[in-house]
Amino acid sequence: MYVGRIVVIGRTKNRSWVGYRVSSRSFPNRRGAIRGDTVLVSPVDPRDLEKNPYIAYNCIRLAGGKAAAIVANGTQADMIAEKISDGTKPLDAVAFSLTAYGYERDELDTPRIAGVVMGDRGWLGIARNGEIRAKEFDLAEDSAFLVATYEKTEFEVVNVAGKSAGEIAKAAFDLDLELPVCSAAAFEAEGSFELAVHNPEPAKPE
Repeated sequence: MYVGRIVVIGRTKNRSWVGYRVSSRSFPNRRGAIRGDTVLVSPVDPRDLEKNPYIAYNCIRLAGGKAAAIVANGTQADMIAEKISDGTKPLDAVAFSLTAYGYERDELDTPRIAGVVMGDRGWLGIARNGEIRAKEFDLAEDSAFLVATYEKTEFEVVNVAGKSAGEIAKAAFDLDLELPVCSAAAFEAEGSFELAVHNPEPAKPE
């Protein structure tokens, strides 16, 4: 099943986390890179941005004095982070930002998706053509919830777990869904979050 971009939130070992995976048919040559308190997804060839401006963005941001981790498939991650840092409640920040941006105006009307974790609470949101939803979750131990841009557009329980940002990023990449490209995660650490990316090695010619 092809579901496009994937946002996951969860909690393991009393630490909350967010995960993100790029799955793509059209632009598979992308990588994640840690830039300070953010993770940037961008194409290997910058000329691809001339074909689609939506394929480069911060997919993970830290906010609220690094007490919150935000994950999203577009620039709404930046707005959500700014709102939370200004004191907006996460649910309101997600709903406001998704309302402000709406779905992506590409040929597929790609939904915008987002997630936030702070303490033992989590939030997911999606903006589709004709629908915007946001929901708060109690992140019990070993719980995880997912939303994706296609097919899995409802908020659903998923089996993803790990003891570090690297393990969460790898688990998100390994989900049994088609065309994985790269992944990233933020895992709660002492007073902040650790960040990780998973960029598989390109296939070698035979």
